Amino acid sequence: MEPAITEQSSVVSEVSNTEVAKPEIGVGTHFFNQRYLYAFATQGELINHVRTQTLDARRLSEILALWQTQQPFVQQLMAAELGVADQSVLGDLPVELGPRLREIAADPLMAKSFLHVPITFALVEIDTLVAPQRYVNEDYAAKLKEKYKASTGLEQLLEICLSPVREMAPIQHLEVGNNAHVFSSPNLDIRHLGAFLKRLSSDDLQFAELGGIPAAAIISFVGYGANAINAIRYNGRLVLNNGFHRVYALRSLGVTKIPIVVQHVRNPQLEFPGLVCGLPREYLLGAPRPVLMKDFVDDSLCIALRAKDRVKVVTVQAAVGSHDVPA
Repeated sequence: MEPAITEQSSVVSEVSNTEVAKPEIGVGTHFFNQRYLYAFATQGELINHVRTQTLDARRLSEILALWQTQQPFVQQLMAAELGVADQSVLGDLPVELGPRLREIAADPLMAKSFLHVPITFALVEIDTLVAPQRYVNEDYAAKLKEKYKASTGLEQLLEICLSPVREMAPIQHLEVGNNAHVFSSPNLDIRHLGAFLKRLSSDDLQFAELGGIPAAAIISFVGYGANAINAIRYNGRLVLNNGFHRVYALRSLGVTKIPIVVQHVRNPQLEFPGLVCGLPREYLLGAPRPVLMKDFVDDSLCIALRAKDRVKVVTVQAAVGSHDVPA
């Protein structure tokens, strides 16, 4: 006897023969427009950047073909401009700006930011600055250009380039337990600024939530780096150390000279960072023709990409250990 086909089994059969629609779920959809100095990147660096940092991996073969086409021109450029990075000139700022420069130099934020090496203020050519990175956030640069387009006089540039304070993106905070605090910002300059022993005051006692009798406190700072555009000088070479996007925005507006803080280094092994924005000291100081700021305004050397958007996270955690040991 054949089994009866029930209504329920008929429905199951009908569902199983019908393809179930799957929802579309976007992954990694947020991006910013990036200007990438691809012609100066190594092939491996270029492949890794496009594949892991952008939404343009499908264009990789096309981009590599363009890169190959540009290499003879890059080699000619490097040969023609051999040693140009070592010929930077430090120009004097007008004497009438002296009072404002002295105010800036006396600001505690400025003094604490440049404790370790001698500094001077100078007027420098943007094009001769060694650039320590490979890309521009074009969306951010566009906002800066709009903000600065009517502020390119020398007195205004003094505030843009040297003022110790600036408008900064807000920082978000979340305590995640185990004495851990997480801070995030869309500004990738967010950083840990050190932890220090703090002399207790009566106001501090309100934070002693676990009771007891507090005897010491450690304060840990999270924030942003120094505002002033600064470069490290060694053997006639100026390596941009802070303010890359402001410098790019001003150069895009036609500004060729800007006032900056110059840090004078005598022993690079001790006084120059091992890495600046991911590029090693040996390249920044030793390459016969390193990447210069002027390269970023040369359309033939750059390519437009959609870079994956990101925020930077800083986690600060107190690791506490308590043990009985022999006296």
